[in-house]
Amino acid sequence: MPLLFAAALAGAALALAGGEFVARRMSDATLETHLTEMVARSDEIADEAARMLVAANTDMAAACSELDLALLRERIFVSRFIRDVGRLDGDRILCTAAWGQLDLPTPLDPPDYEAPSGARVWTASRNPAARRITTDMVSLGRTIVFISDAAYDFMRDEGGLVFSYARSTGRVFRTGDGTPTRSLNVRPTAGGVLLEGRIYPAACSRRFDICVAIASGDRGMLGQPMPVVAGVGLLGALAGAASALAMTQWRRPGGSIEQDLRRALAAGRLRLVYQPVVRVRDGGVVGAEGLIRWDRPDGGEIPPDVFVPVAERTGLSGELARYVLIRALDEMASHLTGPGDFRLALNVTTMDLLDPDIFDLLETETRRLGIAPERIALEITERSTAEYQQLAPAAARYRHRGYRIHIDDFGTGYSSLAHLGELPVDAIKIDRLFTRAIGTGAISASIVPQIFALAGLLGAEVIVEGIETEAQACHLAVEHPDALGQGWFFGRPVPARDFVA
Repeated sequence: MPLLFAAALAGAALALAGGEFVARRMSDATLETHLTEMVARSDEIADEAARMLVAANTDMAAACSELDLALLRERIFVSRFIRDVGRLDGDRILCTAAWGQLDLPTPLDPPDYEAPSGARVWTASRNPAARRITTDMVSLGRTIVFISDAAYDFMRDEGGLVFSYARSTGRVFRTGDGTPTRSLNVRPTAGGVLLEGRIYPAACSRRFDICVAIASGDRGMLGQPMPVVAGVGLLGALAGAASALAMTQWRRPGGSIEQDLRRALAAGRLRLVYQPVVRVRDGGVVGAEGLIRWDRPDGGEIPPDVFVPVAERTGLSGELARYVLIRALDEMASHLTGPGDFRLALNVTTMDLLDPDIFDLLETETRRLGIAPERIALEITERSTAEYQQLAPAAARYRHRGYRIHIDDFGTGYSSLAHLGELPVDAIKIDRLFTRAIGTGAISASIVPQIFALAGLLGAEVIVEGIETEAQACHLAVEHPDALGQGWFFGRPVPARDFVA
């Protein structure tokens, strides 16, 4: 018995030592890669803001004139990360591309930070032109830019474990969970930076005064759940397998929602609903968009904007796409094989579009059900880091077979004219942000005709999302009778059995 006990202790010690070594090495490598990626994205945001400021400051038109506003709008159209750009008179905003000439010049609060270049930065501040919107702002000379909140999705994906700060001063710019930053400062220390008594590994840009830090968690075996540690210790002969399990548990960024999503996909518990797409001139239904839904056991619903990012982060995106494709084509086959040219639009990420297995599955299912490829539209929704030079050949392959390519939520995030020129697209969907402005007299409503004109040059259809009022529908029917529309005014999302074409 003593010998067995000693052997058990030795096995446990070896397993824990091996697990500790593997856990720390893999943790360090993962953190380094992740920090490098986040610094690169921060560089892209800062670079675009800097280029926008320099270019806009060279415009010769009188500040806030119609010509000046038109030039500013052109600049934000081709921007990935800039939501708006405006003109300053000292510390007051006179106008912006989205909101036009302000009734009263709007004063700015003192900046949170001044960069070595002289640029002034406001972080997580109320947009002076639209107080309900929180944004980061950067000014230089007579120009101010407003950075799209979507640009920082890479930080929100990490919750409160990531933040950016100024290398020169230690001033924290932004946190992943939205924690106020005005009183937060970091101090360099061995292994990273010190913030509120905790050390965070960090990496800094070589071009800008920007660093990113991320919590490393407890990197060793003893930081793992106790059942895992006990299992490794008791089953020393299985130390490698137990260590791998521990690392798998450590690397689960989605937490329990990832496991719940895996089980829901395996059990077929996710459902699809379909919202009609209509001709705005007469309300005739021409197609539908398939939308994924996930119901909780208590009767509530987990929103797609919660579980879809988890799927993308944890490698479940492809599985989710396959689930949607198979179920949607089965459920809507009667509409897709009937008379007319009824079309079904399905959301995919850019990584799904690059996945050859998704293409093969779509080909197999459409042939099996007798659905013409022209009846299927794939809507690119992901704010992707994939190069558009890679995406364009993949999109062209789908279009060559007859499938349609749509760009979703045009005018927000990274969907921009800069990418439309590189991608073969059949339709662009105007984001509901612009739809809400239709008929209100807001300056952003004037952008809608420009989008239609540009779509015409590209030979692409325009689908207007978020139509909720009769006034919006009537305005579009008169001004843009060839447009397609989607929104609660025309119909809410319903199960396939209740959908009427």
